[in-house]
Amino acid sequence: MKRMLYVAARAPRPGFTKTRLGSVIGHDGAAYLYAAFLRDLALRFDTAPFDVGWFVTPADSWPEIARYVAVGYQPKTVIAQPDGDWTTRQRALFAAMDQREEARTILIASDSPQISVADVSHAFSLLEMHDVVLGPVRDGGYYLIGMRGAAACRVLDGVTMSRSDVLSHLISRAREFGYSVGLARSTFDVDEFEDLTALSLAALSSADLVVSREALRALGLLTAQQNDRGLVFAGPEVQR
Repeated sequence: MKRMLYVAARAPRPGFTKTRLGSVIGHDGAAYLYAAFLRDLALRFDTAPFDVGWFVTPADSWPEIARYVAVGYQPKTVIAQPDGDWTTRQRALFAAMDQREEARTILIASDSPQISVADVSHAFSLLEMHDVVLGPVRDGGYYLIGMRGAAACRVLDGVTMSRSDVLSHLISRAREFGYSVGLARSTFDVDEFEDLTALSLAALSSADLVVSREALRALGLLTAQQNDRGLVFAGPEVQR
């Protein structure tokens, strides 16, 4: 039974990725920080107990992305995202599960660099009991979506990703089709400047967010501090 994790990744190009964050901190800085996310995720999932592939955009971006994620190993599977909106691209990935001989497939976002191997392993365990698994983020969206069987990809039909209630909409769609839904651990993603405090707290309290932590520090965006007892707390916001 093949279990496959895909990490959705965009080329870390200024003005192409993390554009909302870039409008505040500058597009060069946003791309630099996002490249650190890719590196941390690659290092963490290098020894995961399941297969890991990369779902990349644009189609010619793998050599560029590989600079951050293929150091020391070569992923077995790299898939270029097809044309279309994010709903269409996700659907295409899951629709081809059977062709790739995958029994359980999970896709995670790369703007939540704190996602752990344990988070994904738990999601795979939920797929033994549910048809669809979703990992909520605080803004009403999701950082993880998983399916057992390609047929479940139809839950994405007609779903608009930009709406604030996309998670609840997907759950409703799944139930309309008679699919059971499991929920993975809730976390945050990094889209806006305000999300940097949560990222800073995670970076200071986690041993495996080294690259993201150093990128935040280099950009002057580490909006959390440690006191002399090693406790982590939110500090003042960086001036915009």
